[in-house]
Amino acid sequence: MSSLGLGLGVNRFFGRGQAFIPPPDEFIIEVNTELAGTSNSDQFQFTGAIGEYDVEAYQNGDLVATFENLVNEQTITLPSEGVYELRVIIKEAGFHKMTFNNTGDRLKLLKILNWGLYGVNEPNQSNAFFGCENNTEIAGNGAWFDIVTNTSIMFNNNSLTLLPSEMNLPLLTTGGFMFRFNSITSLPSGMNLSLLTTGFRMFEGNSITDLPSGMILASLTNGGNMFNNNTINTARYSQLLIDLEANNNNNNVSFHGGNSQYNAQGEIARNALIARGWTITDGGLEI
Repeated sequence: MSSLGLGLGVNRFFGRGQAFIPPPDEFIIEVNTELAGTSNSDQFQFTGAIGEYDVEAYQNGDLVATFENLVNEQTITLPSEGVYELRVIIKEAGFHKMTFNNTGDRLKLLKILNWGLYGVNEPNQSNAFFGCENNTEIAGNGAWFDIVTNTSIMFNNNSLTLLPSEMNLPLLTTGGFMFRFNSITSLPSGMNLSLLTTGFRMFEGNSITDLPSGMILASLTNGGNMFNNNTINTARYSQLLIDLEANNNNNNVSFHGGNSQYNAQGEIARNALIARGWTITDGGLEI
């Protein structure tokens, strides 16, 4: 692990009192160096990073430090301990992913403010932000949303309450543990997950009460504990069962609907799935 020094410069995007518009290509995060981590209290480690990049550090809209020619995992030393906005300027070789994997400076990450060109050439984002318990926000402009195929354990044990409306994930096949143990209450309207095969524990331990109408899960083969410890409203959960029976041709699938209950129409679909070898766990028929 190397530690890079700092340099001072001027704000190249806006002056005091002016709104900041994120450059479309930059990956921007907010961090608190004072929180526990691998690095010192005035440092931040780009844990498990794969890529080539420069970094500009801002406080209160002012550029306070620059770091050039970083490659893969690096540790930067800031002017003092505190909260910083770090703008990752991605080089031609790309910034493929971070891999906190429940290690390093995972607790120092507070928000993902802009995705930019993060992960545009890396369809496997498994373990990327696993264990970032203080991360409360992810931006909605992720170019990687459209190409990712594996997000297993990606945001497991974060503190997300809301997912961006743009998060469609049309090519995703492997999403086990992706959002496990967050505080999410609903899923984006565009999230159809039409190619998802592995959703094992994907949304376990949240507070989800509603699902988008487009979430049909037509390819699901493993939904074990998928919505465990959630309670989806009866009408929407019943429709999910109806859509599964009509559109998913797989047999012998394990599926967990949490504490959700179904209505009479949902019961018909549920019984048909069970007749095809499905094992379904949920809150039972609504009385």
